[in-house]
Amino acid sequence: MKTWKEHIDISIAKSRKIRGSNYVQISTIDYKTMEPRCRTVVFRGFMKDLPFGAVKKVLRGDDDEYTSSSMLIETAEKYTDCVMKMITDIRSNKVKEVQESLEMMDKKKNGNTVEMVWWFPKSSEQYRIRGKLQFIGNDGPLNNSAGFSDYNDYFIGERKQQWGNLSDMAREQFYWDKPGIPYCTSNGHEQGVPPGGRDDEGKVLPVPDTFLLMLLYPTKIDYLKLGENYRQIDEWKWNDADDNSQWGQVRMNP
Repeated sequence: MKTWKEHIDISIAKSRKIRGSNYVQISTIDYKTMEPRCRTVVFRGFMKDLPFGAVKKVLRGDDDEYTSSSMLIETAEKYTDCVMKMITDIRSNKVKEVQESLEMMDKKKNGNTVEMVWWFPKSSEQYRIRGKLQFIGNDGPLNNSAGFSDYNDYFIGERKQQWGNLSDMAREQFYWDKPGIPYCTSNGHEQGVPPGGRDDEGKVLPVPDTFLLMLLYPTKIDYLKLGENYRQIDEWKWNDADDNSQWGQVRMNP
């Protein structure tokens, strides 16, 4: 049985030429009103060479201190190419909602759980991807806990690279006034925004504080292919006995 990652790689390849095929929906909870919040964001690829110790910090709150190097490499190969990249503004509601959730749950491991939905119209496939959301800012992960500083250089480098990969119009958004306030031309909300996020010589400006790399660490995926009435659940299984963790797949009724 193929893993969800094998399925979604095929889905992405089939839809690559379709405009908007990399738009996904991601939901959070506003814990002040206990209402769901959903928005569309752009999927920007999977992370590469992500240290598995950083994955363990996100998913379990620990690191690989007591894991043998051989088992760490074997487990890492099964997971680290699954972490999904997006971007957001540090002033956006989604960041506030996840941060408030973590505070309400006393930074327990489920406080940053969200769900993504990705629909592929060409192949009639749906992926519901549940996982942990992480935001990367100037100094590395927000809410940087003990142990994450070991990976800051990696995360900061990935954030910088993603900033340079953006279109000019996308970069400009991060120099606007706070998102969600009423637009007012008399206040000149667009004044002072560097065109394309570039300087007078046309070079891309340094990454602003407002720009965050947003990462989703999947833990459970509900895959549905309507044309074949095929449904599959993938879940990341931790094996505490030998730390040889892996994805588990079960076929389900649609």
